Amino acid sequence: MAELSQKDQFALHEFSVRYRAGLAKQHPTTEQSLDTVREAVREQYEQERAEESNRKPEPPSAAQEREPDAPEA
Repeated sequence: MAELSQKDQFALHEFSVRYRAGLAKQHPTTEQSLDTVREAVREQYEQERAEESNRKPEPPSAAQEREPDAPEA
């Protein structure tokens, strides 16, 4: 796609703003649908928190406990 001039970019941006505003006016987001999304996000968050708290910390691996080799002279 060819590069747009700054004037064309601004015009395109203004059009997209008006277009989104028109869509929002035609299809408004209802409070009920927002509540549904909030509830789903809350449930997922609580589920992830429960899984994190139920996990047992893994014991350190053998590679972490090993002492470094002595340098050879």
